[in-house]
Amino acid sequence: MIDERLRQIFEDLTSIEATSGNEAPVAAYIKDFARRLSLDFEIDGAASLSGGNSGNAIVRIKGGGNYFLASHMDTPRSIKGLVRRFLQDRITSDGTTPLGVDDRGGLSSILYALEKAVADDRIKPCTLLFTVCEETSLAGSTFYKPDEGIRYGFIFDSYMSPPALVSETCGLLEFNFVFHGRSSHAGIAPEKGVSAIQAACEAITRFPYGKLGDKDTGNIGIISGGTATNVVCDQVEVSGEIRSGNLEEGQARFSKVVKDFQEVCKKHGATLEYSSAWDFTPYHIHPEDEPYRHFAKVLGKMGLEPVPMKSMGGSDANAMNKKGIKTINLGVGAQNPHGNDEFILYEDFTRAAEIAYGLMTTTLD
Repeated sequence: MIDERLRQIFEDLTSIEATSGNEAPVAAYIKDFARRLSLDFEIDGAASLSGGNSGNAIVRIKGGGNYFLASHMDTPRSIKGLVRRFLQDRITSDGTTPLGVDDRGGLSSILYALEKAVADDRIKPCTLLFTVCEETSLAGSTFYKPDEGIRYGFIFDSYMSPPALVSETCGLLEFNFVFHGRSSHAGIAPEKGVSAIQAACEAITRFPYGKLGDKDTGNIGIISGGTATNVVCDQVEVSGEIRSGNLEEGQARFSKVVKDFQEVCKKHGATLEYSSAWDFTPYHIHPEDEPYRHFAKVLGKMGLEPVPMKSMGGSDANAMNKKGIKTINLGVGAQNPHGNDEFILYEDFTRAAEIAYGLMTTTLD
């Protein structure tokens, strides 16, 4: 079974409705939690970037130290009306809503460990960071301005079972194409028109879909256009993504897509507009890096070893590594994230909390 206090914190947090941009009630809970432990609490200005009702919640312990532990306060979907099920080996919902374990599992693990470490008078100088809008834009971690002394960190947010860590992940390049044709009456004078739909359809057949080797994927997820069945369509918008473990390779793939689409447009007499941006960039953490060594030291005391894994998803760890702060995403065991069949095993939940406690009470050197 699960520790009763860990269970209570999880129940508290999964009773709070806080989707992306609406994290204020969770921030208030953390504020009360920190104040009960006589710890400094701050809300930063991340709402100016996220457009939400709260900034990141920050708790600095004994000056903040040189590393941080983090999780995010938002859930990707509403958990309003959640009915939790505490089964023999796991926590689930009743199947009508998500459980919210992404990332209330990570958040609960950190708060439980914080309370215990303070009570044991063993807590080391460190910073706790609870971010906003991780599920939508990484706005919280993108905005976060780490104190000068912060060198590395740990994100408690992976669906993997501890002691797994995401040591390598891809970057995500989002793109948008607009195909411009020329409208005309589809019955009376179709020859006077240039169909943006026809150009777009041929162009997207050249797009590299699905898995592209070990580190890349491609997908077009949104297509829109047209005004009426009797009008030759003059505009189609296409949006999608390319994920790559290497910025140069990902950019090269996109450049090839642009070239192919331009060739098709020229063939049909259409024109093309496009834009792209890296939503998050890839990172790779090595065994000699500080967070990996700190994590391994804590696991060693538990009789465990790190299990490095590669992920094709993004997290706050991507934003932190982009800032030059070596950060790893740790397995919490939040399985089937975002679905109504989310669950977390008691074994994984307990171990994640133990790891958080170990990181708070053990220094690297």
